[in-house]
Amino acid sequence: MYLVYTFLLYVGLIVALPWYAFKSRRYTQTLKNRLGHLDIPRLQHSVWVHAVSVGEVKAVRKLIEKLRVAHPGQPIVVSTITPAGQELARTAGLADHVFFFPLDLPGSIQRTLDHVNPELVLIAETEIWPNFLRECRRRKIRVVMVNGRISDRSFPRYRVIRHWLKRVLDDFTLLGMQTETDRERIESIGADGRKVTVFGNLKYDALEVDRTLAPDFANRLERLAPLWIAASTMPGEEEQVLDAFIRVRSRHPKLRLLIAPRHPDRFDNVEKTIHARGLTCARRSRPQAAADVLLLDSVGELASAFRHASVVFVGGSLVPRGGHNILEPAAFAKPIMFGPNMENFREIRDMFLDAGAAIEVKSADELATAVERLITDGPFAEKLGINARRLVEQNTGATERVLAYLQ
Repeated sequence: MYLVYTFLLYVGLIVALPWYAFKSRRYTQTLKNRLGHLDIPRLQHSVWVHAVSVGEVKAVRKLIEKLRVAHPGQPIVVSTITPAGQELARTAGLADHVFFFPLDLPGSIQRTLDHVNPELVLIAETEIWPNFLRECRRRKIRVVMVNGRISDRSFPRYRVIRHWLKRVLDDFTLLGMQTETDRERIESIGADGRKVTVFGNLKYDALEVDRTLAPDFANRLERLAPLWIAASTMPGEEEQVLDAFIRVRSRHPKLRLLIAPRHPDRFDNVEKTIHARGLTCARRSRPQAAADVLLLDSVGELASAFRHASVVFVGGSLVPRGGHNILEPAAFAKPIMFGPNMENFREIRDMFLDAGAAIEVKSADELATAVERLITDGPFAEKLGINARRLVEQNTGATERVLAYLQ
């Protein structure tokens, strides 16, 4: 099965490379790294933390800080898959070295492991790379999954190949899951129950409400009150957000919208969508006069921007993309809304709805109605935000549980 898997990877790479070369230079420029040719010194006995993208990098921030204290002098490296995650890991100064995770091909993996020489690998969330795991086991390198989860969308697909996955998952030293549901799911697709535990969700611990924005940008946001932030929006979602904004603004002309698309390569297209709706648009990167909509075209500032919001909608949820993390606005006690597609955050969604700490909307019309209520009913908005902040405070501690295991 490993031979078939590896052959299909090679075929997929050959087929996809021309498309990436034409459509996304950001990825082709990283190919050298992904093939195992790293521009970092050769290391000894490092701790390697792998975080796919921006959300995972943020989730492991506190864990890495504590690992530095627990293992002084030991090299700590971070790998990512997306360029946005790479940029955040570099600018945050989390690790001694940052690089792209290798393609799951034998040569790429061997070159990377020879270079990094890890004593321990921590993989944030459910990243299962069969060849990488097998090579780590062959070299007696311990691999620990932290913040693992099995989404509603992934679970049926994993079950189809569970007989092979049983062998692959056995290469992990430990599988640390977010919830009991995630524990049950990963055991049902082949994980040895003796290697599975529940640490909780690192994202509760990673929230940094004391971080601030650049003074000029913070002042710019303060002047926009009341401010609606639409965070991590996806294709097909910006149109619904803008339609809702136009409807609410017809009755509340002082309302302004900050829209933060999930992926940086979509900034220009989202600006065109804003103009197509007849709205004026300013960009974070361009100092200019106030506009109807402010497009946040930077990486790493959204979390701190929530401090200045009057109301927050978290995207990836009005379209079938599984939703995005709502904990950052919750940490600032902001009233939060999201759509019905929150499968990737099902436990958090249910917890927040049950506690009266968020509102679920199913359409642009419902979104407009919710926004209008939240900007006009101060006590209701405040109660929603207070309940959200309380949930965050009650669910911290996963980082300490991971460290206790590692020690």
